[in-house]
Order: sequence, then C-alpha cells, then structure tokens
Amino acid sequence: MRIGLLIIAVFWCLPLSAQRLQVMGSTDGFLPFYYGDNLNKGILVEVINDFAEEVGIAAEFQPMARKRQAWALKKGHANAVFANPLWMPLPDRMHAVGPVLTWRDRVYAQPGLEPDSFDDLQGNICLRRWFVYSDQIEKRLGTNLVRHDGYNAQQMLRMFLHKRCDYLVLNELEFRFLAMLGEVQPDRFSTELIDAEWQVYLGILKNEAALIEAAEDFFATYTVDVEVMLRNLPPPDRRVSIKPGD
Repeated sequence: MRIGLLIIAVFWCLPLSAQRLQVMGSTDGFLPFYYGDNLNKGILVEVINDFAEEVGIAAEFQPMARKRQAWALKKGHANAVFANPLWMPLPDRMHAVGPVLTWRDRVYAQPGLEPDSFDDLQGNICLRRWFVYSDQIEKRLGTNLVRHDGYNAQQMLRMFLHKRCDYLVLNELEFRFLAMLGEVQPDRFSTELIDAEWQVYLGILKNEAALIEAAEDFFATYTVDVEVMLRNLPPPDRRVSIKPGD
C-alpha cells in the first residue's frame, strides 16, 4: 500500500518538462480552429504548440469521435480536449483554461436578402445537423423558415452557395477560411443578425495540477493575431469542394 502511494506521489510531483500534453479533438474537425488527419493544423493547434514550446512539454494531438471524448478523458487516453459548443468544460470534471479565442456568430444571406431582424427571415436556412451556434436562431426558427441540416461547415456552405438555402448560420472565421479556400467573396454575404459571443477553452482535467497552473500563467498574457494566422494556415488534408453553382 505504501509503495503504491509512493509511486503516485512521485508521478504527481514530476516536473512539467517530464509530462506530455495529450490534446483531444473531434474527428468532425472545426475549420479553421483545428483540423487535419491528426489534428495537426489550425489556429488552436498553433496556440497549443506555442504553449508547449513556452513551458517545455511535448504536445500530442489525438482525434476522437465526439461521443467518446468523455470516456477517453475518464480513462486517461487524453488529459485535455479542444472545447466546442457541445463540449464546454464541466466544472465537476474539468478546469477551464482560457479564453484562447473569442468570436461572434453570423447569419449569412444570399445577395439581395438583407432582413433587419429574425422576424423578417423567410425561406430556407442551413444549420449543422448536430448543433446550432446560437440559441437565438434555435428559438426563432418557426413556420417562416425551413431547416436544412448539414453534417459539417463545408457541406453547409456548399448547399448555401448552390442556393439550396437562403441563409447560413456559420462562425465568422470558419466562413472566411472556407471562402478563402473556395475563392468565394465573403463580403457579399455577411449580415449581422446574431450577437452571441462565446469563448473557446482548452479543457484540462482537474488532476493535472502542473498543466493547469502552466496554462493559466501562459494564457493570462497570450494574444492571437487571427488575421495573420488565418492567411498562413495550411489547406485541409482532404479536398474542400465549396465552389458556387452556375
């Protein structure tokens, strides 16, 4: 018993340089925040790499299906997770470190459709199949709007550009990054009907005391130049097809 406790104490007191930060992310991908076959590209990946270099630890990225993330954290297959709207750190299991980035939601409309409020929206709207970014949109969807579900942002944008829907609910940076890859002019479509701001966190398990302390110190002063980073991000591993229709 005493030997077991001694072993635990030794591992608990290991210096930060001896630890490895295993960051888990959804296999769905969240362009441009993190993506790639091994989650090795994107804004958050660059941020975590900066953090790892600053504090002198190795960072390893591990794709995982969203529905298995809680299980993987509990079993110790990863000690951190990129948070997304369905996975904000839970107080009883995780410690929220951040914010890393903050952004706002947007509704993008076809050219010529510029309503002043949600009440004026009529026609079809493209949303993610498994979540929407804004509770405001979810609450206001009614008889005036027909919902079309997409599995990911790329499919939603493609549906929108092919005029299968009149409106698209998409994160601003996500839209701009996909538009840049597809040579789409984003300024033609932007409207600002949604004003729902939320933050992206790196979640670290509570028992990772050294990682938590290091991350809090790092992110207290860390800033992200998104405009520069967005232009320098590498393309996705898989082909992105979002060309507008004729």
